[in-house]
Amino acid sequence: MMIGCDIIEIDRIKNAIEKYGERFINRILTPKEMEIFEKRNRSLQFFSGRFAAKESISKSFKTGIGKELSFKDIEILNSEKGDPIVFIKGARRKDIEVSISHGRDYSIAVSIIKDKEEV
Repeated sequence: MMIGCDIIEIDRIKNAIEKYGERFINRILTPKEMEIFEKRNRSLQFFSGRFAAKESISKSFKTGIGKELSFKDIEILNSEKGDPIVFIKGARRKDIEVSISHGRDYSIAVSIIKDKEEV
């Protein structure tokens, strides 16, 4: 099992969006995530939660975001119940669990890549 965690200040995300605009948003979110972002009135909590979750997952892989794994390689959608579902490079990953939480000032995510016998 491999674990990753990330926490981000929501104001940091707000400042990056103000500075870089759509270019920054499009670098982080997949088209399906962008649809959710728009439906949620461009919620900073949603965006910062996805950012933290993607960082967390990349840390679980021990690569970080970079050449091997980009923000757009990781897609986090929701089940009918609302829990996060992880896709890596388009493939559903049942071996990856992620939990995303928000406060007034921070978003945090924890991810676990389960061993094969745990799936």
